[in-house]
Amino acid sequence: MKSKNKSLLKNIGLFTIGSFGSKILSFLLVPLYTAVLSTAEYGSVDLIISTSSLLTPILLLSIFDATLRFGMDPKYEKEDVLSTSINIAIKGSVVLIVGVIIVSITHIVHLSNIYLIFLCIYFVLGALSQILNLYLRAKNQASVIAISGIICTLVTCISNIILLLVFKCGIVGYMISNTVGILIQNTYQLFIGKIYKDIRLKNYRDLSKPMLKYSFPLIANSISWWVNNASDRYILTFLKGISENGIYSVSYKIPTILSMFQSIFYNAWSISAIAEFDEYDKDGFIGNNYSIYSFISLGICSVLLILNIPLATLLYKGNYFIAWKCVPFLLMGTVFSGISQFEGSLFAATKNTNSVAKTTIIGAIVNIGCNFIFIYFIGATGAALATLIGYLVTWMLRTKYLQSFIKMKVNWRNHFWSIMIVCIQSIIATVGGIFLLQVILFVMLIVINRGYIVPILSKLLK
Repeated sequence: MKSKNKSLLKNIGLFTIGSFGSKILSFLLVPLYTAVLSTAEYGSVDLIISTSSLLTPILLLSIFDATLRFGMDPKYEKEDVLSTSINIAIKGSVVLIVGVIIVSITHIVHLSNIYLIFLCIYFVLGALSQILNLYLRAKNQASVIAISGIICTLVTCISNIILLLVFKCGIVGYMISNTVGILIQNTYQLFIGKIYKDIRLKNYRDLSKPMLKYSFPLIANSISWWVNNASDRYILTFLKGISENGIYSVSYKIPTILSMFQSIFYNAWSISAIAEFDEYDKDGFIGNNYSIYSFISLGICSVLLILNIPLATLLYKGNYFIAWKCVPFLLMGTVFSGISQFEGSLFAATKNTNSVAKTTIIGAIVNIGCNFIFIYFIGATGAALATLIGYLVTWMLRTKYLQSFIKMKVNWRNHFWSIMIVCIQSIIATVGGIFLLQVILFVMLIVINRGYIVPILSKLLK
């Protein structure tokens, strides 16, 4: 178990280097976005990015999910796995570009051509980025991912400042900055990671069949995950208008702090979950990491709930300030989203993608139903509540299904009470609740999980 923890901690360290600085810089730019861009502009671009996220698993057949799993399988050549993924990505990109040209000519959707061009570029670069990142993970080159992530964010931040403040390019400058950063990141990974040497434009039919068999159920999973994460923006726009969506979109910036910590751990864990999977969890490696990860997620969530309004005062300018009301439920939803992804990596280790898809689909159906009801009555806050409920259902189902094929050593009683405490705190925070009461709930969370604090600190010191 010691060697397992050492490998996991090494990867966590590398992903922390790559993610922490970059996410903080992006976070600090939020006041710039809310000061320069109108709520309608921010809401429009947010919908374009959300649409790209929806189309990626559909047009790529979720092949990027198979890139990591098959890339770590000794039965297959990593170069063949990469080439198969890129071939499918090229075909999917061509389909999108043809579709966008048809939309532009026929005016089926009344959308400016500049947004359509941004959709194509963002899709192509984003698809390639996902494949390259997962391929580098399969090759255990986390350092390349880390450095490229820092470069991407620096380029994005600098270009945003120049284009928005100096040249005052507005929403066009914002879109250019988002694509330039990813382009530089992809270029760095291709050449410094020497990935370009592994690409072969050959059709590996014998390999594409098992990869697609693995990834195909994950199309439904990815779409359902998107529904949980982004469908509320479309429903909110339809029921309440594009400006309301702009406010809702910016409310995600505080939960991004929590998702940053989760993604650091998950990126490292997704490697260990496949390499170190043990259905009986004999040494407690899986259960211990699940408990620590859940506690850290809940702890960070609790702290951010306490700091929500002060952070909103700092970040959200003018009409955006009301976004603070959406943050508590989104934070709690982010907790369940992160824990569900942790569990999803265990399903992936056994290639049990059907169960992953099933749990996410049910959560997405619940999410859509709740969105129409809650948004109609309480607007953007209702969208946040629907997101929380959708992720909660997904987590509950995955936790139940996991019991059938892995015996994780987890203190479920403590886990349940920890979740209840932070859920209560999120309700209090939504109505601008008492600061002292929130602090008391945070202390209760620490007391219940005090057994994990010393191990966490010792690992961090090491």
